Amino acid sequence: MMGSTSCRTIKQPVKRVLIPGEVITKEGEIIDIGAEQLQLAKQLSMDLDMDIETPEDNLDLYAFIDDWIGTRYRFGGTTKRGTDCSGFVYRLYKDVYATDVGRQSSADLMSKTRRVKKGNLREGDMVFFNINNRRGGRASHVGVYLKDNKFIHSTTRRGVIISDLNEPYYKRTYLGAGRVID
Repeated sequence: MMGSTSCRTIKQPVKRVLIPGEVITKEGEIIDIGAEQLQLAKQLSMDLDMDIETPEDNLDLYAFIDDWIGTRYRFGGTTKRGTDCSGFVYRLYKDVYATDVGRQSSADLMSKTRRVKKGNLREGDMVFFNINNRRGGRASHVGVYLKDNKFIHSTTRRGVIISDLNEPYYKRTYLGAGRVID
């Protein structure tokens, strides 16, 4: 019985064996992310109760968030001693994306972004809400989209937190989203 095998397997050469620290991206590219980044992703996943995957997720963003979670609300603030929603967005863009969006109100930030449909949200897009029931649908609150309907923002009661766009309150007050214009 030459040439037969005991099980039905297709014999093909192994293309590449992954070693610890290597991952395959969604595009099929193999990259070495290093043990430190893997450990950081694992720690951030636990701290933030989210699936943080490397290299698809921006570890700098999630490390920034981990550092700011729980920072108390302070009207007009932009520091770890206290921040309001637009101040937090200002600092996040400055520190994570090296982009100065200016220290502006939520409504002003909304006017300076390109509108994005909810189904096309990407990490870093701003999400806007009309929580003060302003006439004309002007934004009175802003956060930054992360992934899987989650966004980060500063609230008056709980400070900097991660919330879900599907929560009834945010579904009701959602105005839209915008992407920073380059």
